[in-house]
Amino acid sequence: MRVVADAGPLISLSNTCMLWILEKLPFQFLLPPWVINEVSLFPKQTKHYKLSALRISDYIRSGILQEGELGERGEEIARKVQHIANNVYFIKHRPLKIIQRGEAEAIALATLTDHAMLVDERTIRLLLEDPLELRNVLQIRTGARVSIDHERAEELQEIVGDVLMLRSADIVAYAYEERILGKGKEFLEAALYALKYAGCAISEQEIRDYLYG
Repeated sequence: MRVVADAGPLISLSNTCMLWILEKLPFQFLLPPWVINEVSLFPKQTKHYKLSALRISDYIRSGILQEGELGERGEEIARKVQHIANNVYFIKHRPLKIIQRGEAEAIALATLTDHAMLVDERTIRLLLEDPLELRNVLQIRTGARVSIDHERAEELQEIVGDVLMLRSADIVAYAYEERILGKGKEFLEAALYALKYAGCAISEQEIRDYLYG
């Protein structure tokens, strides 16, 4: 299976020292150009994120993480996805910026190639899977009334289609099931919580489902 990766899951896996799992899995991981910038080029310029960037850069050089070509069609889809997504939700007639360029490129590449998408950000998942629930989340976050452009939300879903969406937690749980990662549920539990605190959008109930479901 081919998987288009957003920046978040790679950073989460790197920061929890579980990036090595990727080379053990029967998947091909593709990164759009801007995501490579986000996980490799830009962070190298900061002391806080440089170690993570160096780790991920090694995986790019070795071919475990590969650059996915967007081409003109992919770039066009990315621009359209970013524009529509950032004009779906409004507070007092002002649009809320929902996604960045890297996320738009990842969505475009996954859509264009019919691959799965690896993304930890809850906002992106809800935007594509349940835009009404995302409005509720945004209202709680902002403490303001959020309106939604239903036509644009539907247009975005039509463009993207049924992309299989995975999280770093799904990757780790699969590695555990395949006996790649540790032994015993205590090990899996620790790994999932590490990802949760590193930025993966996974709830306490979902962790329990992984462990006992």
